[in-house]
Amino acid sequence: MKRLVNALILLTSLGCRADPGMVYGFNNIEPSANLTWTPCFDDFTCSRLEVPLDYSNRSLGTTSIAFLKLAGKNATVESPSIVLIPGGPGGSGIDLLSTYRAIVGQVFGEQYNFVSFDPRGVNNSGPSLDCFSGNTEARTAFNRLHRTGITNTSSTSLEEQYYSSSIYGERCNDAVEHESPHGYYVTTPAVAHDLLTFIEAEAEVAGQLPSDAKLWCYGISYGTVTGTTFASLFPDRVGRMILDGVMNAEQYYDNDWRDNVDQMDEAMEKFSSLCHSAGPEKCSFWGPTPANITARMDNIIYQLQNHPVPLSGVQSPNLPTLVTYSDLKALFINTIYNPLASFPGMADILHQIECGNASALAGLFDGTDFTSDAGLVIRCVDSYRRNKLTTIEEFKSYVEYSVSKSKYIGDIWPIFVETILCRSFRPQLPDSIVVQDPISGLDRPTSFPILFTSNTIDPLTALKSARNMSSKFPGSVLLLQEAAGQYIPFIDSPII
Repeated sequence: MKRLVNALILLTSLGCRADPGMVYGFNNIEPSANLTWTPCFDDFTCSRLEVPLDYSNRSLGTTSIAFLKLAGKNATVESPSIVLIPGGPGGSGIDLLSTYRAIVGQVFGEQYNFVSFDPRGVNNSGPSLDCFSGNTEARTAFNRLHRTGITNTSSTSLEEQYYSSSIYGERCNDAVEHESPHGYYVTTPAVAHDLLTFIEAEAEVAGQLPSDAKLWCYGISYGTVTGTTFASLFPDRVGRMILDGVMNAEQYYDNDWRDNVDQMDEAMEKFSSLCHSAGPEKCSFWGPTPANITARMDNIIYQLQNHPVPLSGVQSPNLPTLVTYSDLKALFINTIYNPLASFPGMADILHQIECGNASALAGLFDGTDFTSDAGLVIRCVDSYRRNKLTTIEEFKSYVEYSVSKSKYIGDIWPIFVETILCRSFRPQLPDSIVVQDPISGLDRPTSFPILFTSNTIDPLTALKSARNMSSKFPGSVLLLQEAAGQYIPFIDSPII
């Protein structure tokens, strides 16, 4: 969205006149219970779909969901829309579709329309919640208290992180009570129902029966939780559903993200073999064997664990800082989001550190601080009735498990994913927008089989999660790609 806004600013500064019927912001679109599309951002159409806060109690009022549509080159109004379901939670589908606008037609086929949306509580969709009520000083103070580094960086860090976590939930509870009474109405089951509302409204626009509408979608990462939740709630409304980079939805709703660490080290170990194969011209951290590369990387880990590097800032305009073990671990977790693309950059930084220059790591851990509450609020309200991470004993067990599964990422994962922040949330939500039963299609098979997809090495949404979720939906298929990475975003031929 920032890219689109910047483009508009540039056009204005050059004296270009925009189409007077074109809008460049969702605030300029009136919400409607009917699906009304408005030309927007030059190549798209936009809509703000008005939906009930609670589908079982419409007297509570409504909120609006922002949708963005890109027409395929050969698509018509009657053509199916493929809905891109963003990851996160907290990811913006508006940003997702605008970023990949040039390739979605190549991936899925130009005979479709492509739609994405900001789920409840995210960016352009309501209801919104700011747990710190715009007080950036309070948010910074909390991050300073809570985000002390990796969970085992000191003898007291785990306890500090556990006990300080209650502050966050208390702030959010207070903000809901005094400023955003429906700020917690952002659960994934509610989003699934919003998607049902969307496909029915779209069918009506096309002159089709709303009751026959089916969801055609491609969900990634957390978007697969939205997809499996939809399939569990509305199995007879599943059209063509592809879920890629699959999360274990049951663990997600339990606030127990254990499967996620299962293949992290497998992905990191690929670095050594690929760096060696690439040769010294293409990998700056090259070594004569993969084992040599791994040993040197492990040596850097050991050195920073025991010897933080002070940077005085004398020879630069930067402030004095201390490069820590947590900064190195932040490099690792940032890299595994897209390992094959990010490995060369990691190699350059490791090479610099080995040569005595650790400045590229400065501030990396602080850069993982969260600045938006949307993603945390969604996962916390989703799990509050089933939360398996509330006591300090449960937190210690979770940290120990993560560390035992991954020597590279395990000790930063708990503070990175921040599931402990959910322990003091106290949402009062109706049963209708909270998960009541296991996520499964075992009772009623989906109207069309779900296609689950995964890389053979998935460092953040492990292959075992895809196998687990596929087993819960009879007739579903699991497609594997021999690769390392979180999901399969680019496929050469249409897949729906």
